[in-house]
Amino acid sequence: MNFFDHQETARKKSLLLVFLFLIAVALIVAITNLACYLILSVTDSPPIALQEWLSSRLSLSISGALLFTIALGTIHQFLNLSKGGRAVANMANGRKVDISTQDTLEQRYINLVEEMSIASGTMMPELYIMDKEHSINAFVAGYEPTECVLVITKGALETLSRDELQGIIGHEFSHILNGDMRINIRLIAVLAGILLIGQIGQYLMHAPFNRSNSYSARRNKNDVALFFIGITLIAIGYTGLFFGRVIKAAISRQREFLADAASVQFTRNPEGIAGALYKILDTQEGSQLRFTRHAEDINHCCFSESIKLHFSGLLASHPPLKERISTIDTSYLVRFKARKHAAQKQPTRYQATSLEQPATHATSQQALHADPVQSASSSIVGFSQGQSTAREQSFRVSAAALERTTGTVRPAHIDYAKALLSEIPDEIKHLTRTSEGAIMLLLSLMLNETAKKTQEKAIANLSKRAQQNLRSSNYKNIKPLIEAIRLDHRLPIIETSIGSLRKLTQSHRLQLIDDLSTIANTDAKITFFEFALLTLAKQQLAPNHGHKIKSKYHSFNDVGNEVALILSLFATASSKDKKEQASRFNHAMSLFSDTIEWQESPTYNTRKVSHALNKLRLLSPLLKRPLIDSFIDCVMADNTVKYREYELLRLVAVVLDCPMPPLLMQN
Repeated sequence: MNFFDHQETARKKSLLLVFLFLIAVALIVAITNLACYLILSVTDSPPIALQEWLSSRLSLSISGALLFTIALGTIHQFLNLSKGGRAVANMANGRKVDISTQDTLEQRYINLVEEMSIASGTMMPELYIMDKEHSINAFVAGYEPTECVLVITKGALETLSRDELQGIIGHEFSHILNGDMRINIRLIAVLAGILLIGQIGQYLMHAPFNRSNSYSARRNKNDVALFFIGITLIAIGYTGLFFGRVIKAAISRQREFLADAASVQFTRNPEGIAGALYKILDTQEGSQLRFTRHAEDINHCCFSESIKLHFSGLLASHPPLKERISTIDTSYLVRFKARKHAAQKQPTRYQATSLEQPATHATSQQALHADPVQSASSSIVGFSQGQSTAREQSFRVSAAALERTTGTVRPAHIDYAKALLSEIPDEIKHLTRTSEGAIMLLLSLMLNETAKKTQEKAIANLSKRAQQNLRSSNYKNIKPLIEAIRLDHRLPIIETSIGSLRKLTQSHRLQLIDDLSTIANTDAKITFFEFALLTLAKQQLAPNHGHKIKSKYHSFNDVGNEVALILSLFATASSKDKKEQASRFNHAMSLFSDTIEWQESPTYNTRKVSHALNKLRLLSPLLKRPLIDSFIDCVMADNTVKYREYELLRLVAVVLDCPMPPLLMQN
C-alpha cells in the first residue's frame, strides 16, 4: 500500500469512527433511559410500562439533554483542535523546543528528527517536550504530513539511547506517512462529547465539598441532590468512557503493529524500538502521563499507553508491550532480561556525556548506492545557475520507480540524510538554527537564482532589515560558503531554516515573504525554484499554518486550469526544445482535459502560480496521485532526471502535502 492509499484508508476510517460514535451515543442514551426506567419501576406504584416511559416527556427530555451535551462537547473540541497539532501539544503541557538550543539531549532529539524529515521528504515537525513527564512516551499530531508536531517526554530523552530514541521517532513518522494523525485528532474531538458527561458529574459531585470546609456540618438537601445527580452523571460518563476506549481500541491497535514494523524498516535496527518498548515495560515510570489531565484524551495518539488501564486486553488502544516486542523478534525479551541481569551495576539512566554520534560517511554520494533509484544534478532551461558547485549530469531512471517513492522511507534514505547533514558546513547549519541566520540563507538562496548583474539592484529594493542582514559583516564572512551551497544541500537547508523562521512575529514573516518575492521578480525571469520556494514559504509561515485543511475538490474539472499551469512550468523546465515542451505538456494534460492545449508563449507570475498550487493542495488524496505522477512523467519523458528537476518536484510535492524522499543513486 502506498502513501496515497494510506491517506485514503485513513479517511475511510473516519467514516468508521463516525459510525462507532453514533452507535456509542445511541447505547449511552438507551442505557440511561433503561436505568431511569428501572428506578421509576421500583419507586412508582403501579410501575410504568417501558413503551410508555420511552414516549414520555421526561424520557425525551433526558435523551435530548444527553445528545445536546455530547454534541456540545464534540463541537467545542473540534473547534479547539482546528488549530492542528499545536493544540494537542498544549493539551499535553508540551514546551516548544528552541531549535537553537544548546542542551545536548535536545540537540540529539533535533538531529534525529532532522534526519528522518530529510529521509522521508516531509517538512520538519515542530518539536515539543513534556518537561514534567519522566516516563517514556511520545506522539505526533496534525492534519497534514507537512504541518504537524512531534511531542516527547523528558523521561524518553533522559532514559533512551540514540538508537532507541530513533526507533520511537521512526514509529511516529510512520503515523505521519500513514495518515494516522488526522483520525487521531478526530478521535480526541469525537470522544470529548462522550466524556463531558462524566466530567460534569465529577464537578457536581464535588461542588458541595468545594463550597464549605465542613460539608458534614452544613449539608442541605440541595447538596445531597447535587451529589446524587453527580454520581448518576459519572455513572453515565463511565459508560461513555467504556465505549470511548472500545472505539479507540478498534481504531488504533493494529496501527501500532504497523508503525513498529515501519520503524524497523526505516532504521534497519529492530533492537532500537524493541529496546525502547522493553524499558517502558521494565521501568517504574513506564509510559504513563501523570501531569496532564488530558492523558485519557491523547492515549490513542501515544507511543504506548499513557494511562493505567484495567481489563487492558479489551480496552487498551495499544497491544501489550510483550506482544509488541515479541512481534519484532521473539528472542528479544529473553535477551534484554539477560543483558539487564549482566549489567545490574551499570547506570540505567541515559547520560548526556555518552551521547552517541551518528555514523559518519565519506560522502552522501557513497550512501546512495544501496537504492535502485538514481539521482543527479544538472542545469535546465529557464533556471539560473547561481553559485552551485553540484555536478551537472543527468541519470537515467524509471518513471514508475520514481512514482513509487512518494511517502516511502528506506534505510538508504536515512543513511543519505545522516551523510548529507554531516557534509553541510557547521557555519551554515548554525545559521539555520537562528531566525536571523535563516532569513539570510533564504534570501541568499533566492539571490543565487538571479543574474549576478541584478543582485545588487534586488538588495536595494528589499526591506531595511533584509538589507542590513545581507550587508552585514557576518554575511560578508559567510558569503563564500553560502554561494557554494550544493544543489542537494538546498532542500534540507530550506526545511530547517523554515522551522527557525516560525519564531518570527507575523509581521516579520510577511515582510520576509515580500522580500523573497521582490528578489524573484527583479530580473524579470522567474524560475520554477523561485516559484516553489516562495510558495513553500507562504504555506509554512502563514498565520493558519497547521490548521485543519479540508479537501474541497473531488474532480479535476474544478482545477483544470491550475493543473495546466503547473504542467506547463514542468514542461518548460524539462526541455529547451519548444516542440518537445508542447509534446510533453499535451501528453500529460490529456489525462485531465481534452480542451486545454499548450500555449506557445505562456505568461507566469508568482501570485498566479502560488494560487494554483494552493488550490491543487485542496484536492482529495486519491486525485493527488495522478497529479504527482503526471508531473513526474512530464519531466521524465526521456527517462532521465536532473537534480534540479527532482528538487523542484520535491518542493511542489511538499506544498501539495505529498512527502517525496531524496532521490538516491546507484552505481
